[in-house]
Amino acid sequence: MLNQRAPLRESTQTPRPSQGSTGAPTPIAMNHSFQPLAPHPQARIKWGYALAQVPDLPATWADAGDRTRLENTKPRRNDLLIAQVELIGRHTRLDFADLSKSRLLEHDLVGLAFSPRYATRQFEAIVPDSLDEVHFICAGGVCGQVVGVPSDMKLPTVVRPLGYLVDQVGQRVNLRDFALPSCSDSVNGIDVVLVVGASMDSGKTTAAYSLVNGLSRRGLQTAAAKITGTASAKDVNMLRDAGASRVLDFTNAGYASTSGLNQNELWSIAHTLMSQLAHDAPDAIILEIADGVTQRETMMLLDMFVQKGSLKGVLYTCNDALGVASGVSRLREYGLSVLAISGTVTSSPLSIREAEQETDLPVLSSEALRTPNVVQQIGF
Repeated sequence: MLNQRAPLRESTQTPRPSQGSTGAPTPIAMNHSFQPLAPHPQARIKWGYALAQVPDLPATWADAGDRTRLENTKPRRNDLLIAQVELIGRHTRLDFADLSKSRLLEHDLVGLAFSPRYATRQFEAIVPDSLDEVHFICAGGVCGQVVGVPSDMKLPTVVRPLGYLVDQVGQRVNLRDFALPSCSDSVNGIDVVLVVGASMDSGKTTAAYSLVNGLSRRGLQTAAAKITGTASAKDVNMLRDAGASRVLDFTNAGYASTSGLNQNELWSIAHTLMSQLAHDAPDAIILEIADGVTQRETMMLLDMFVQKGSLKGVLYTCNDALGVASGVSRLREYGLSVLAISGTVTSSPLSIREAEQETDLPVLSSEALRTPNVVQQIGF
């Protein structure tokens, strides 16, 4: 029975993901000791940012009452789970739906959503086949089963499932049930810019919020969205703080993450977010895509944006001069107009000079993107 599993002995070794005989990643094995405690009826449930779209979430374990069902069956992507923190690992905090943060402690009750994760410098995770081993995979309140961990990173925080959240008729609650609808509003007449990077941690979010700030300081009403990735309140906060009139992300479209989605699902997210933002008739919409130009979902979306012809252009971010040449070449092969280069490659004057030798495009630091006359020079 799920609730009767025996505590495992604590290990001084750090087990790592292994490769099965087929070469496919296999779930990690974690050895630890944990003495489960029955939650106090008034124990608070900490609901993650990924669930901000879901109304009437129970505030305490007593409120959850008959709204939870514990069964060791395969979770569906975006199903909601109430769990108890069992072992603190990589993630030590949870981002709330109101964008505040909370430290995680053992025995805390948390509300999470199942989803896979694809992050080359974080975790690779899947939706598991059962509730036997569930990990906390991002601070935005997403859970899954980790199958890949960078060599220099702690193993994931472990949670103990207490039950799926269910509705009045006993059906599992799923984020997809609360997705915003697409609007009839068109982006015609609105400058839509896609922020795309060479890889994870190439400076995309910094470039996106800097461009939003520069446009806002120029007097242009600017909206923004992150259309792929794994739920993160931090990115939304940064875009809002930069002056965006409205900010959305894929969680508003009913997804805790976008890893593994097909092209139609990805374009549905992009179209929903763009049409919602277009409803307010902003002068510009800035869209950030997670990960890098060679990542599966990114390539699918670039194809779709080219087919739909809805972009003013692309702001490209990368880490070094070599990334400038290869990335711009790849984007131009799609037929996309690249407006400028930014990202971590602009972290020093020397690095900027090296980058400028590899391209005919402006190479702009985050400070430059926040300057009204600079954004005017690149077409706004």
